[in-house]
Amino acid sequence: MPRRHSCSWAALLWFCAAAQATDSLGFLDQSFYFDYNVASQAVPVPVTTQCQSIHLEWSRGAGVGPNPTAPYYLQVYTSAFVFPFIVSAGSGLSFDWEVPFGPGTLYQICMFDANGNTGGCEAVYTMIANTTATPSCNNVTFPLGPLDVDGAVSSGPLSQYGWIDQCSDIQVTPKNGTPPYIFTVAPALHPPHNMTGKDQSPMNWTVSLSWGSPFFISVVDADMNFWSYGPLHSGEGTSLACLSGISGSDSKDIAPTTAVASGVSGLLVGLIAGAVATFLFFRQRRIRERDTALLDPTGSDGLYANPYPLHSPNAASSYYKSVPSGHLLDPSSFSSPSAGDMALHRMQRESSQYQIEPFSMPGQGLRHPSGGSDYHGEPQHTGSPTTGTGGGNVYVVHHDGGRAPVTVYHQDGTEVVELPPRYAPDSASSSDGPSEQRNSDIATERRTSLSSHSIQDILTPQRRPNRPGKP
Repeated sequence: MPRRHSCSWAALLWFCAAAQATDSLGFLDQSFYFDYNVASQAVPVPVTTQCQSIHLEWSRGAGVGPNPTAPYYLQVYTSAFVFPFIVSAGSGLSFDWEVPFGPGTLYQICMFDANGNTGGCEAVYTMIANTTATPSCNNVTFPLGPLDVDGAVSSGPLSQYGWIDQCSDIQVTPKNGTPPYIFTVAPALHPPHNMTGKDQSPMNWTVSLSWGSPFFISVVDADMNFWSYGPLHSGEGTSLACLSGISGSDSKDIAPTTAVASGVSGLLVGLIAGAVATFLFFRQRRIRERDTALLDPTGSDGLYANPYPLHSPNAASSYYKSVPSGHLLDPSSFSSPSAGDMALHRMQRESSQYQIEPFSMPGQGLRHPSGGSDYHGEPQHTGSPTTGTGGGNVYVVHHDGGRAPVTVYHQDGTEVVELPPRYAPDSASSSDGPSEQRNSDIATERRTSLSSHSIQDILTPQRRPNRPGKP
């Protein structure tokens, strides 16, 4: 292959390849696929003998890059030379090539089309001696000349067959040649990566390959002078962030302080969540118990037996309890025969279903006006009530059922009588004369003294028929 013709198409090839679309890690989008596996081998064996003819085939396949355009070219990297070889593969979809390298040489083939779109790179193959015939094959064309390039890694100069840590940088610096320069990384079984340098400034590439992956690197200038190293391998590094295209470091090791802080934070969050859940559980249970206790299971109308919370100081004075009818009619429960006879006489005139709620006077426990025991089952004190010295207290007894009147007692024993409403003089429904006279008669009739009756007589509900007012 003439060198002058080689320069014209090779320059176009590499500089077009540098402008192609890439993935998130900078590798070129693959436009077509090729292979040269021997059809008779069930499992591909990456070994060829010296001057063995290999048959390559390619097609669009599942390529996502631009559509490939003929002619096609092979770029062959070897472990025996510090520059790659360029081989023209024609315009068809297959090509037979005799591999000329000596035994022990490692080589890798990558493909490009006329516009620099890539077909990817095959695996690294090994050359072995030909034992069946004397090797005789066509020689390959060498490039114009090797390019002088310095390679370096974080630990020092770059070795031709070295292992470079994952997510660490490889730096190449051209020392001669004509810019611009194309820096190419060619991993096995992977599309290559291209980088363009406009002058002799250093160019860096981060090793974004999985551990143990083999790859070659190369640099070419505008005059088609080449330089290459390999096969290199990706070593185990301290970071994997570059494999996902994330900038910065993502260490695989977790610092002890970070692990301890994470564990303590998780424990505190768990304790707080458990405490909150326990508090809500017991709070809900207390609400259920309170509602269950407040609901009267014996009430026919489903009324609440106690409107106050449990253990409230007002629970005893507000608790309603039906008084047995037999107890109401038992005269022996009164403090004196006369009081008992009078109460019995009044209760017989009224309905047997009439019940009175308990109430307490100052200095006394919870009582029923009928003389029964309180709702706690304690015996009733039948003595006279102890009157306070303050004076001025008024006691209002409200009777359930809406049948009995409201009775009001003053602390000094005087009964307070509720009077009917008075109407204005111009009211058409009534006049002042009859109303005032009727109110006066009712007050005179109901005003009594505690001296003539016992306390039980006062506490017993008094039912008197309404009398018409005197003319």
